[in-house]
Amino acid sequence: MSDITVIDQQHRELVNKFNQLNEAVKNKESREDIYRIIDDVISYTRMHFTTEEQLMVKSGYPEIEAHQEKHKQLIDEALQLKGKLDLIGEQMFTDWLNHWPFASVLAHIQYADKQVEDHIIQRGKA
Repeated sequence: MSDITVIDQQHRELVNKFNQLNEAVKNKESREDIYRIIDDVISYTRMHFTTEEQLMVKSGYPEIEAHQEKHKQLIDEALQLKGKLDLIGEQMFTDWLNHWPFASVLAHIQYADKQVEDHIIQRGKA
C-alpha cells in the first residue's frame, strides 16, 4: 500500500468519525456516547497526524514545522469539543461542529494535506 493510499484511507475514516459525531448529536444520543465518539475522533486524529508527520519526515517535506503547528491547532480544537457541547447544548453544537471544526478539518485535508501528498508523489518520481 502506498503512502498516499494510507493517508487517503485515514482521511476518509476521519471524515466518517466526524459524521458519526454529527449524527450522534443530531439523534440526541446520550452524552456518554457522544463523549466516547469525541474521544475516538481525538484518538484517531492523533494517530493520523503521527502517520502523516512520519511521512513528511521520510519525504523531506519542507513545510513540516508549519504543518505540525496546524496539526497542533486542530488537536487543541478537538480537545475543546466536550466543553463546547456542555456550554452551548446539542442544537447549537451541531451547527457549530459543521461550520467550524468539521470545515477546518476538510479544508486542511483538501489544501494542506494535498500539498504533502503532491510532495510525496514528486519525491517518489525523483
